[in-house]
Amino acid sequence: MTTILAINPGATSTKLALYKDEKCVWKDEIIYDSQDLDSFPHVFDQFDIRLKDIEDLLLRHHVSTIDLAVGRGGLIGPVKSGAILANDALINHLQYHPVLEHPSNLGAKLAKALMSKYGNQKAAYVYDPVTVDSMRAVSRITGLKNVERTSTGHHLNMRAVARKAAEELGKPYDNVNLVIAHVGGGSSASAHEKGHIVDFVSDDEIMFSAERSGGMPIKAMVKVIKEIGLDDFSVLVRKKAGLQSLCQTADLREVEAKIAAGDKDAALVFDALALGIAKTLATLAVSVNGPIDMVCLTGGMAYSEALCQKVAERTAFIGPFKAFPGEFELEALALGGLRVYNKTESYQVLEFEHEN
Repeated sequence: MTTILAINPGATSTKLALYKDEKCVWKDEIIYDSQDLDSFPHVFDQFDIRLKDIEDLLLRHHVSTIDLAVGRGGLIGPVKSGAILANDALINHLQYHPVLEHPSNLGAKLAKALMSKYGNQKAAYVYDPVTVDSMRAVSRITGLKNVERTSTGHHLNMRAVARKAAEELGKPYDNVNLVIAHVGGGSSASAHEKGHIVDFVSDDEIMFSAERSGGMPIKAMVKVIKEIGLDDFSVLVRKKAGLQSLCQTADLREVEAKIAAGDKDAALVFDALALGIAKTLATLAVSVNGPIDMVCLTGGMAYSEALCQKVAERTAFIGPFKAFPGEFELEALALGGLRVYNKTESYQVLEFEHEN
């Protein structure tokens, strides 16, 4: 029986799960005060405290050995989906040359350090990083030269949902066509054709979410940028927009409570949220060659039965609908690592030229 530790470092937490083969033995979470982490100038400055806290947690769970550690992938740059060896070159790249500073960049170094202490073998991996990219060239083109659409978002969870959807359909993942939206604080969506994500909608494109604005009319935004400046604009559209701006809360449950109390404005926003998600899924459906086997909704807001129903009604012409509420990131890390360990899936070794 293979013992796998999955590690998902987030902004104010480190989520962990221990699996024995495909069975989750336990899940746990180390919570941090954001003010305490703000004292570290860079994400990698948090490494020692995060590692010690994980080791303390493993001690409390009486874990003495593991066969494999798999970390969240981080912002590596455009990569193929699947497992990547957490070697020194990858860790150096994430520490000194990441696409963006992000806590998930710590996943590789934490996994490698834990394997060095607890592992019988020394190989550690990351799986399905945020920057997985298999988009077709035609899907990248925008109306402005040198500005391309990118594939940055909830790949780990959406690919996990894609596998679950394929299982529901009784088919292999590489034999189904799916469109999937992950909806939460930020939202993104993906088109899956025979095991590949051929198109992607990032959180700054079509649909708004709990905190993000989604796509906005450019002429109106130029005026806003002139009034408040670029830095404040960036904060506005990424942290203070969406439900937060329209309903003064980022919690969809509170929006639904407002609707139940007779708030017609909140009801209209709720309908617009569902419409935006449906538009996104419909947009992606035309990027897939062949009929769509299933339309899927996942993420925190997929717990809302009313939202799922509205999206399902609007996308019924595309294909059957199923919700997969929440996120499956720890499971995706563990099961992806298990496939590599059992040699039913290969892994990548990345090289980064001219990096010290």
